[in-house]
Amino acid sequence: MRAEPVPPQRRSGGRRAKRGPSAGALFGAAGVLAVVVAMIVGALVIVDRSGGTAKPSASADGSPAESSGPSPVSYSSSASAKAYARIAQRSADAAPLTSAELFPSSASSVTVDKLKLSRTDKRLDRDCSAAAWGDAVATRLRADGCTQAARTTYVDGKKQYALAVVVFNLAGSAKSNDFVDVLGNGRGGGFVAPLDPPDGFGDGFSMARGLAMGHYAVVSWAQRLDGKGDEQDETLLSLIIEGGKAPAVLGRAARS
Repeated sequence: MRAEPVPPQRRSGGRRAKRGPSAGALFGAAGVLAVVVAMIVGALVIVDRSGGTAKPSASADGSPAESSGPSPVSYSSSASAKAYARIAQRSADAAPLTSAELFPSSASSVTVDKLKLSRTDKRLDRDCSAAAWGDAVATRLRADGCTQAARTTYVDGKKQYALAVVVFNLAGSAKSNDFVDVLGNGRGGGFVAPLDPPDGFGDGFSMARGLAMGHYAVVSWAQRLDGKGDEQDETLLSLIIEGGKAPAVLGRAARS
């Protein structure tokens, strides 16, 4: 998880609210972390919220999503960049993502400064509605041609911080761009569903970031489990950046 996702270019709002086609194309972004953080701070939007063994995949039966669930207070999004042009369409990247790609041992933990979060759960589903709550979000995923949803949860040893990451396999970059953009709208009616989150996740302040990376949409969501923090919290900002470095997606971009 070394490559740096592209900084946010646009954002979604409510009421208040390493590796690319060539390794150098993506790893070059690592030197601008401070700029990325500053741009994310400017892109975050505040709204009122409403509200290690992979598990077997569910069948793609279009099951109804849960009708209620948590959502972040702060959300930003970024459209796909040229670095992911070769995986802009699933037709050019047709092989389904595998558990080995999504959950490698190298991604078993996330470290930010001296804070280390370990992976506590992981799951790959063929039914994308399993990774969302709210009928509007589930319907959108089906319309966007979602065929896979991979979820990962990380928690630090003292249970002070948590990070949830969701990767969706959509039909094309136009779909992923639109999905991460509109996901922040009306969060009281739906959002991604974190996998087996720890107690306190979704209560109080939390922030999330949606990234379109070719035909994939990656959502990373971080929280202090005491519910404190704000949009200037550097630890939370760093966590959502790290969460966006989805190894499977970066690997597909590098090999394309």
